[in-house]
Amino acid sequence: MTDDQVKAFLLERPGFLRDHPELLFELAIDAEPAEQGHGGSVVSLVERQAALLRAKVRHQEARVAQLLRVVEENNAIHQKLLGWIRSLLLAKTQSLRVKQSVRGLAQAFSVPFVRLVAWEPEVELQKVFRGLRPDCQLLSDLEINQETQTLITEMASALAHPICLPASTYQAGLAFVGVGAKAGSQDVDINPSGSVALLPLRAGLAPKAVGLMVLASDDAGRFSQDHGIDFLVSIAELVSACILGGALSRQVKPKKVKDDAAG
Repeated sequence: MTDDQVKAFLLERPGFLRDHPELLFELAIDAEPAEQGHGGSVVSLVERQAALLRAKVRHQEARVAQLLRVVEENNAIHQKLLGWIRSLLLAKTQSLRVKQSVRGLAQAFSVPFVRLVAWEPEVELQKVFRGLRPDCQLLSDLEINQETQTLITEMASALAHPICLPASTYQAGLAFVGVGAKAGSQDVDINPSGSVALLPLRAGLAPKAVGLMVLASDDAGRFSQDHGIDFLVSIAELVSACILGGALSRQVKPKKVKDDAAG
């Protein structure tokens, strides 16, 4: 009989091996390399099935262990996020809130580089930013022309959500728009082999951004789109609401709605 004939015979008679269980032990097949050290070069069908089941169990155990590690890591990040939020809520002044938003964030999450840039905030917030330089910067204070400032604001507004990218790509973008040593920015000191996260700051779903937060690490894998951006989204929303609320609310003007009843 050919292989196809044997296969067809067994498919047409699904109860054959059940009626002849002794064949499960008598029929032998070539052993896999991992099985050859446990009794020769051939194994029975039962032994092969058991080996397959053991391999499947090991795979599932490894998968469960990986999921548990992810859960533990996310829980650790969640606890750090809660601690940072608590520090923001306990801050009694605008200056302390801004300081906690930047330096507190860097400390809580062990991020070596955190920079906050805003444009057109309210006057009091401008004073706070100037007192916390270089961690906080006003776009208008950078030594760059109006055209470059416009490019930066348009770039930030084009980001629908935070993005992660290699530090070398980020620095190339800064050089492209003319920001760097000329502007007195320390951004060029970021390790080019590291990674960067860009967080646009805006009022909820407002299309235009009014600021940008930059997080950077020497670790190339620290900020990656593959890791997800849910926590970065939360951080961006919290910073926007906490320290740029006045600026944001002033920038977003309500649209006039025609009153049909009034004609």
